[in-house]
Amino acid sequence: MPDNFPPTTSDRRFLRVLYFIAIAYAISRSGWLRAWHLLAVAFSGLVIYLVISFDQAEWVRAWHGERVDFGIHNAQHTGIVFSTCALALSVFTHRFYLWIKHVPRLTASLCVAFWVSAWLFSVWGVFVSQTRAVWLGLCVTLVLLPAILGLAYLLRGRPQFSMRKPLLVSMVSVALLVLLASSLNLPTLVSERLESENVTWESLRQAAAHEEQDLSSIEIRVASWAAATGWIMEKPFMGWGGRGSRPLIRNSDLFSDAFKKQFNHLHSSYFQTLVEIGLIGAMFIAVLMMLIGRATINAYQQRRMPLDVFLFAWIFFVFWLVVSFFESYVIYPSGTYLVAIVTSFFYSYCIRQTTYPA
Repeated sequence: MPDNFPPTTSDRRFLRVLYFIAIAYAISRSGWLRAWHLLAVAFSGLVIYLVISFDQAEWVRAWHGERVDFGIHNAQHTGIVFSTCALALSVFTHRFYLWIKHVPRLTASLCVAFWVSAWLFSVWGVFVSQTRAVWLGLCVTLVLLPAILGLAYLLRGRPQFSMRKPLLVSMVSVALLVLLASSLNLPTLVSERLESENVTWESLRQAAAHEEQDLSSIEIRVASWAAATGWIMEKPFMGWGGRGSRPLIRNSDLFSDAFKKQFNHLHSSYFQTLVEIGLIGAMFIAVLMMLIGRATINAYQQRRMPLDVFLFAWIFFVFWLVVSFFESYVIYPSGTYLVAIVTSFFYSYCIRQTTYPA
């Protein structure tokens, strides 16, 4: 590193994690704005953006199995956006079913068509983004789903509704997934993406030691994390300052010129946070997350938070923990917006006094 480290911007961008507090209180105090309105507006905003930025050639490539991002920064960020939509639509399907029972049949039919289309479109977006970290996050979430359901059972006892209809909906969803996969040849797409990089323990060792300059996607991350470890050890407590990773990469002899031109971040929210704001800043975020988790549990136990909202909060949390290890979502608008929307959605139930039936 140069003796005179170039000045960096402030650490204020990490305070974006606090956006959810203002939004949650606005929802809880508003007479017309509801948490569900927030989700509807967020999804509508995504649809409007896709319509405005519509590129026919890109959509055709996506339909033929090529990797696209629809202009949402890059494919990794596209993957987390569509995955969050798919998770929300999946978790809240039972609530949607209860709602359409009380609307006219024609309206209900149109709403069902829209809901199914939105869900299939979100799942399709997850596949066409071809982001392996996102697929891993969804798989880990699915594996831990029984544990999350068990936590809900321990906290408040067995839900007072029949599981027959949710199981039926799950079976229909699986059938739709199979139909979607077979029509778009998704198994081949997934297998080709998983086998697209030929890495070995030796190649990963060389990447970590910065002995190889021609790096694959996985090796780029290993090389970035290895360099970040040394920078963290140099300034462990306060970090190098906001956007400090840019000059660190630019002035490092560990990376090629091509790497420096293409990347200015560390491909991990955890390493990005530790490098730029240090252990003290990272501990602040960790404590905040623990407080939110405890508030969520208390709100669910006191029946201020419905079961499906509780499940969605923890499912998204698990998913976010996994994907954040492989990309610096914490410093990009896509990550900031998702965290603000989802966290303010379920935190609004933590600060309200209304109780819900079991």
